[in-house]
Formats: sequence, C-alpha cells, structure tokens
Amino acid sequence: MKIEISKEQLKEMILAAMFYDWILGGLADSKGEDFEKYGKLESFLLKVAKENNFNDLTEEFHNTLVPTDELSEFQEEIIEEYDSDVFWHELEVAFGKRDFWRTVTPEEKEEMKKNDWLPERIHEIYEKYAKEFEKHGIDRLEIKTELPKIQGNTKQEPKIGF
Repeated sequence: MKIEISKEQLKEMILAAMFYDWILGGLADSKGEDFEKYGKLESFLLKVAKENNFNDLTEEFHNTLVPTDELSEFQEEIIEEYDSDVFWHELEVAFGKRDFWRTVTPEEKEEMKKNDWLPERIHEIYEKYAKEFEKHGIDRLEIKTELPKIQGNTKQEPKIGF
C-alpha cells in the first residue's frame, strides 16, 4: 500500500499515535498487560519521519527513535489541559448529582422513569458548581463531619462541601 501525506499530516499522525500509546499503553501497563504493542504505530511513524529527513519530528535516544522534545512537550501540555478539564467536569457532575439526589422530587422521579434521564434542573446545579470552581477553585471545599438532615438521611459520615 502506498499513501502520500504531507509533513504536517505525518506530524499529526505521530501526535495521534503518541496519545494512543499514552492512553491505551498506560491502561494496559496499569493492568499488568502487554503495553508495548501500543507504541508500535508511533515507532513506525517515527521511522517514516526519519527516512524522509523530518528531523524536527524525531531524534535518537539510546539507539531508539523517539519524538523530539518539542513534540513531547506539546503532548504533555495537551494532557495537562485535558486532565484539568476532566477533573473540573467530573467534580461538577459528582457534586451536581449528589445535590440533585438529595433534593429530587416525586415528580422528577416519575419524569426519570418515563424519559430515562435526569430532569433539566440538573444543569442548573452543574452550572452552580462550574461557577463556584471557576471563581474559587477548591479553596472553599471542606470536609464536614456531619451531614445535613435531608430526606431521611441519618448517616453521619464526612462529606465534601462548601
């Protein structure tokens, strides 16, 4: 098979392979599975870059072709940004669902049975947390030793709130 691609397309493919290896290889490694297979696509693309003298995409390290520092740093920046975005989103959703279930009405329970999803009110709760975290980050989050008495809640476990 013969495929013609530009240098920029090859660069994007190398980055895609780097993310593929980072995500799937990392998951496999954490499970004790074979993770090396996920780096083969990246290695192949780096070899293509080297054969075409795209020296700003690849370099040698201990007799192995690796992405340049520039590509690796770019990947790390994207991963950091992605991780941050996921962290805040998951925090908003976790707190939003917690608050929703603490205040769900019988009418909303019926609506959920019919539609198989949470009512629109959940988005207002998510937005409350999005604004809070945007303005204050985690500065106002605290562990409390007592839960408020809400709809029959009798457990006295620590909770996170502000």
